Amino acid sequence: MKKTISLLLAVLTLNIFTACDKCWEECRLIPAKVIRYDCDQVIFQLLTNEILGDSTWLDVNSGQVYSNVVSCFNTCEIAAITKGEYMTLYVNPEKTDLPLPPADCFQCQAIANDPPKTRMIFRDISTKPCEAVPE
Repeated sequence: MKKTISLLLAVLTLNIFTACDKCWEECRLIPAKVIRYDCDQVIFQLLTNEILGDSTWLDVNSGQVYSNVVSCFNTCEIAAITKGEYMTLYVNPEKTDLPLPPADCFQCQAIANDPPKTRMIFRDISTKPCEAVPE
């Protein structure tokens, strides 16, 4: 009987750890820190070891140099989530070569000062890491 209970506990423990590993493997959200708001885009630093954006980028407004930086065009959606705060979001980024889509949430009259060359659209955006996202 002790052997059966020990075996059952071992199997349950293994299942729990395997299930957690699977959840993390399926999570494709990476942290992205807001470093600048322009009226037509939001500038993010992707906080991952994989270089997806500009490898180095100088923010001409602050003089600060960043790595792995992208311009994101989900401006209205991001502004609704962040309320203009400089925070870290968790995103599923996708590179795009498409021209800047018009933003319906505001009218932009200014031109961004030297934005990153890498442009992205965030397919999923969350305020928490590995939160369930719609499929």
